[in-house]
Amino acid sequence: MAENKGAENKSVASPKKKRGMSFGLAAFVVGLGSVIVKLSGLIRDVIVAKKFCDDAGVYRAAYSLAFTIPDLFFNLLIGGAIFSTVAPYLSAQLAVGKEKEGVRTISIFVSVVSVVMLVVCTLGTIFSEPIYNLYAIGKDDIKPEVLTLAAQASKFLFPQIFFIMLAALCNGILISYRRFTITSFGPLLYNILVIVAVIIFGGNSQKNLVLTTAGILVATAIYFVCQYSFGFRQMRQFKFIFKPMDREFLMLFRRAIPILISASIIQINTVVLYRFALQFGEVHVWGYRNASTIWQIPYTVFVVAITTVMTPELAGAYKSKLYSKASDLVSRSMKSALFMTIPSAAIIAVLSVDVVKAIYQWPSSNYTELNAQSASTFLLGFCFAIVTATVVHVFNQAFYAIGQTRIPLISGLISLVMTPLSCHALVSMGAGPISLSLAYSFSNVCQMIMLGITYCRRKELAPHGIVRFLLKAALCAAVMSAVVFIVNIWLPANGGKIMQLMIDAVKGVVAIVVYFAMAVILRMEEATEWINKFKAKIFKKSAVRKA
Repeated sequence: MAENKGAENKSVASPKKKRGMSFGLAAFVVGLGSVIVKLSGLIRDVIVAKKFCDDAGVYRAAYSLAFTIPDLFFNLLIGGAIFSTVAPYLSAQLAVGKEKEGVRTISIFVSVVSVVMLVVCTLGTIFSEPIYNLYAIGKDDIKPEVLTLAAQASKFLFPQIFFIMLAALCNGILISYRRFTITSFGPLLYNILVIVAVIIFGGNSQKNLVLTTAGILVATAIYFVCQYSFGFRQMRQFKFIFKPMDREFLMLFRRAIPILISASIIQINTVVLYRFALQFGEVHVWGYRNASTIWQIPYTVFVVAITTVMTPELAGAYKSKLYSKASDLVSRSMKSALFMTIPSAAIIAVLSVDVVKAIYQWPSSNYTELNAQSASTFLLGFCFAIVTATVVHVFNQAFYAIGQTRIPLISGLISLVMTPLSCHALVSMGAGPISLSLAYSFSNVCQMIMLGITYCRRKELAPHGIVRFLLKAALCAAVMSAVVFIVNIWLPANGGKIMQLMIDAVKGVVAIVVYFAMAVILRMEEATEWINKFKAKIFKKSAVRKA
C-alpha cells in the first residue's frame, strides 16, 4: 500500500487539467442520449414489423438475416475494437501530455483499418450469394427464398458497415476528448434516417427489401458526415497515414487483436443462436430479435453509458499511476450500473408479456399474440443476463482501459464454447425456444466469475463494497417484484392501446417508487445520489422560471 501511495504522489507529469463534464454529468448525458436513441430504435423496429408483415414471415426474416453476415464481418475485423482500443489509448496519451504522438498513431490506425474494410466490403458485396449459401449448410429448415432475399439485401449492407466503421472511429476519438454530447445523440440522427428509409421503401417484395437496405446505406453515410462535421475541431488533426509497419501502430494493433477476436465472438454467438432459432420457425427468429432488443435497453442505457465515461477516465488514471482513483472509478461504475439494471431485470421478468406488447403490438403493426408470446419467452431467459452482462461489460472495459486485452479474450472464448453447448443441451432436453436466452445467460455467468476473480487479484485496482451492495440491491428488487406482481394481478393491462400504456406506466411508477424507497431505507448511497440529482434538476428549473 505504501508503494502505491508513493506512486500516486509522484504522478506522471501531465498537461493542464482538461475542463469538461464531471463523471456524473457525463454519465447522465450519455445515458439520456442512450434512452432517446433506444426509443428511436424501438420505433424503427415497430415500423419494420409493420412494413414487412407477410403471413409467412419471409420478408421479415430476410430483413433480420440480411444484417447478420455484414455485422459478423464488421465485428470480426474491427467493430468491437474501435472504442475499446482508440478511446483508452488516446485518453492515456492525453493524460500524460502526449497528444501529438497519440494523434499520429490513431491516424495510422484509422488509415489501415479503413483500407482493409474497404476491400472486405467490396468482396462481401460481390460474393454475397455464396456467403449466405454457406450460412445455410446443414440447415434444411431455412427457406431458400429467405436466404436469396437476405443475400440480395445485404449487397447494400456490406458497404454500409464501412461508413458505420468510420462513424465509430469518430466516436472513439471524440470520447477521448470528452465530447460526450455529440457521440451520445449522433446515433439518433442515424435512426431517424433509417426510419425514413423504411417508411418510404419498406414492403413485401424483393424490390422493396433491396431499396430499404439501399436507403439504410445512404442514411449511414449521412450519419458519418454529420459526426465528422460536428467534431471537426478535433477530427481535422487526423490525417491519412498508411504506415502499417510503424512501431507505435504495431503496438496498438497487438493490443487491439484480442479485442477484435472478443467482439467477433459476440457476433458468432449471435449467428449461432439465430441458427438455433430457425429450428423453431421464422416467427421465433423475429421473436428472438425483439427480445434481444428489449433486454439491451437497460443494458445500453445504464451500463454502456456509464462505461463509456469510465473507460477514458480509468485509462488516464491508470497511465498516471493513480490506482486508488482507478479502483474508485470501477467501484462507482459497477454499483451505479447494477443499481439500475437489477430492478430493470426484475420488472421485465414480472411483466415480460406486457413489456413486449407495449413496445411492439400496435393496432396497425400486424404483431400477433404468437409474436408477443415468442418474444416474451426469450425475454424471460434474458432477464438474468441483464445483470450478469453488466458485470462482464464493466470488467471487460476495465481490462481494456489498463491495457490487458487478453483476459477479456479468454472470457469470450469461454462463452464461445459454453453458449452453443448449453443451448444444444437445453434444446435436447425439450426446453424449447427459451433454451437460446438461457444458454446466453449461463455463459455470461461463467464469464462473470472468471473476470471477477482475475481482475480482483490486483487488490489496488479491485472494486470495493460490491457484495454488500448486491445484498441490499437484491432485497430492494425482491420487495419491488412482489409489489409489482400483486399490482399486475389487480390491474391487468387490458383495453385499448392508450389504456394499456397508461396501466403499464402506473406499474412502472409503482416499481420505481418501491425500489427507491427500499434503497433509502437501507441507506444505499446510489439512491441518495440519484434523488439529489433529481432534486437539483427540479430546483434549478424552478429558479430559472422565477428569474
